[in-house]
Amino acid sequence: MNNEQYSPVLSNMVSKAKVLGVLSTQARGDYNGALQVMAVEFHAPSPLVANRKCHLARYSRRLNNDAWGVVDISLESLSPNPLIGYRRKSSGRLIERFRDGLCKVTWVEHCEADNSSVPKVCRYFVTSGHAYGAKQWLSSLVRQHERLTNIRVRHDPKSQLSTGEANLLILADQMMRNFWRNLSFSRKNRRMLLSLSDDENINKAIIRFVKEKEGRRPGLALVMAATIRIPASDRRIFYFLQDENSRSKWDILSHGHIVQQTRSISNGCVPGNRVCPGNEGSKPSLKNLQRSFLLFVFSPEDPDRAVKTLLQECFSTSACSYVTFTPVEASSINMILNGGDSDNVLVSPSGFSILPDGLTRDEVSLVTIVFQILDSAASPMCFPAHSVYGMYKLITETAKAITAGVVDPYNMG
Repeated sequence: MNNEQYSPVLSNMVSKAKVLGVLSTQARGDYNGALQVMAVEFHAPSPLVANRKCHLARYSRRLNNDAWGVVDISLESLSPNPLIGYRRKSSGRLIERFRDGLCKVTWVEHCEADNSSVPKVCRYFVTSGHAYGAKQWLSSLVRQHERLTNIRVRHDPKSQLSTGEANLLILADQMMRNFWRNLSFSRKNRRMLLSLSDDENINKAIIRFVKEKEGRRPGLALVMAATIRIPASDRRIFYFLQDENSRSKWDILSHGHIVQQTRSISNGCVPGNRVCPGNEGSKPSLKNLQRSFLLFVFSPEDPDRAVKTLLQECFSTSACSYVTFTPVEASSINMILNGGDSDNVLVSPSGFSILPDGLTRDEVSLVTIVFQILDSAASPMCFPAHSVYGMYKLITETAKAITAGVVDPYNMG
């Protein structure tokens, strides 16, 4: 009910949420019996899938001392219109508190949607309910609870997490929010649909212009994204992409360089989630690969001086996995680790969302590849041809390299 928390906590699915009006007989901040009218917009983990928009009424009531109910219904349902492609039917959550400090959340999603415009590569993922279903919402809620709990422990005197490391997690969270904004297929965004190749699996991409908010260093950028199907499990692809030992196999800009990981920080609250990849023996589970860390890229000619520093975030929920990274200046990293504020550090996230296609979880996955590059010549009305071609090459070559890396068992490092 608190929109200032609803949008940030569920930013991997909520593109926009605005409260248009509130009807309540209670004191401010008391949501028992409150009715909100909201404008909302939801997005899937692929920019090829258009956002879902609606106006809804959200009602909350305290059922007893330990239980709340929150119900949504789309206002478009009151005036049927064939031009409206999404209606949120009666949906909601039942939240029950237990004495041990835990709570049980029951989530129900019910909607009508016109999916005729969804590309073939994403169609089953959307129509099956995997994209916007209750499982996605609940896994997002659990994930954010772990992250926020982990950040807040810096106030605990017994915590081993330094202020600098906590600030690094905050910067990683900012990077993830920007990444999800890049995934969002909002109709307000100036964008272009591109044909990449004759290959049916990598034939469409979205490119659009983004501009950093005021208060940060000026940054005009282009974002290109494509969703492909890869005949491998989401677990296998996730492990391959997050491991610095296999990075040079898919990261064109790291070819011929030495990649080293440092400052691995757990971003979940499960003990033992600090895992170093590339160890001999069995591969760790997805649950144990929830972390933020720094990557240093060295030139073989000068192995003592890093040519690039990357902040990388990788985590997995029961519904989706992400590997996201951004270049960060070494001076900014040192400032943050020494307790400095990360708010004004520029992040330009690129990365991957990895999902089971819904048909055969262990055989085929949907991978969305997103790259963002700074380009001072870009504008909402102009996408420089050389930049578009460069990103086209980057997307197609990366897609082929990932496919080769995970399909061939000898490429797993």
